[in-house]
Amino acid sequence: MKRWQFKTIAGLSAAAAMLATGVPAATASKVPLTGKLHGVTLTFMIASSGTAETNADKAAAAAWGKATGNKVNVINASNFQLQLTEGFAGGSPPDVFYGQTGMFENLVKNGELLASGSLVGPPGAFYPSLRQEFTYNGTFYCVPKDSSTLALEINVADWKAAGLTNPPTTWAQLEADAKALTKNGVTGLVISPSLDRVGAFFAENGGSYMNAKGTNFAFNTPQNVAALGFLKKMAQQGVLKTSAQVDSGWGGEAFGTGKAAMTIEGNWIIGAMQSTYPKINYEVVPLPAGPSGKHGTLVFTNCWGIAANGKNTAAAVSFVKYLASPAQQLRFANAFGVMPSRPAVARQWAASHSATPVASGTQTPSVSAFVQGDAYALPQVATLGFPTVQSAFDSQLTSLASIDPAALLQQLQTNAEALLHP
Repeated sequence: MKRWQFKTIAGLSAAAAMLATGVPAATASKVPLTGKLHGVTLTFMIASSGTAETNADKAAAAAWGKATGNKVNVINASNFQLQLTEGFAGGSPPDVFYGQTGMFENLVKNGELLASGSLVGPPGAFYPSLRQEFTYNGTFYCVPKDSSTLALEINVADWKAAGLTNPPTTWAQLEADAKALTKNGVTGLVISPSLDRVGAFFAENGGSYMNAKGTNFAFNTPQNVAALGFLKKMAQQGVLKTSAQVDSGWGGEAFGTGKAAMTIEGNWIIGAMQSTYPKINYEVVPLPAGPSGKHGTLVFTNCWGIAANGKNTAAAVSFVKYLASPAQQLRFANAFGVMPSRPAVARQWAASHSATPVASGTQTPSVSAFVQGDAYALPQVATLGFPTVQSAFDSQLTSLASIDPAALLQQLQTNAEALLHP
């Protein structure tokens, strides 16, 4: 199994941090860097979520270039994976790029990704769950650029109309609240039909995607089967539906159009609500704990990747240090809503976005629920080929009321294990 492993690090020196993650202290100094630090031109390929992110990346590139006497050409890829793959195949990859989770293992195996994580910053400066995503065989390859976690969004008007007061903190309360909210054509809870949503309940029930050693998948465990069974139970009662069942493209759309009183989405929903559904008054709270009292959520991230065979890797490392710096992470978070990958910066950002509930589009909701989740979030599977396996699983989640949890998860386990022994 090629899953990356990590150990939690806090308050260590750079050398000690590298040792704690399984990276020899000398590893960082042995990474050969090429080119000059000043007077060079870098290419920077991004996969932007929109104008705000594109402008923020361009501003950061211009600021670093001005301060160092360099230039950065920002390329906003229309088909990121294809363009990045073609760049490497043609021998002219971008110097710096968004390192997507689904491409990480392949980039490492092909020798295309510079082991720059510990060159950019001490591993302990970043959330462990994010660092795990980009550590392979003990080597921290690239620093996570930001993060997004899942939380529970609640329509305040629906909540008050149902006579509810405190947000749900347990599965039993979530079920009861969903029942109370399901009326007049509104479904209590609507989620997107995907492992990227139901997987949060695995984590809440003490389950995971991988075994404890990170050597095999663990989709078919009793904890995961029970979690999916709980969702089936709610679906059979009609208090939980998937977005497809209410003619919506995703949970956020169902929530914004008033078809759902609650949904489960990441912090990206803030921008969507502000731009498309500004009149919805809503609140964001942590996902409820499972039967054992365990909290859980999922985390999604990218990293700042550097091409291993680039001609200007010294300048590229300098640029990524700037992009991943606390000050720049805060600028990115304020510009387009992503959460900083550094705990200290994330807490600072959360403190400045503490208004809740939303006042009819004039404020953003409290983001503390999203930030809180980074401490215990379950990272995504990045095994080569897994997106295809997940897609087959997701296609069977359209109607949760009719699934066989044990059979469905066994099929997912079988298909995922096949990736380990091609």
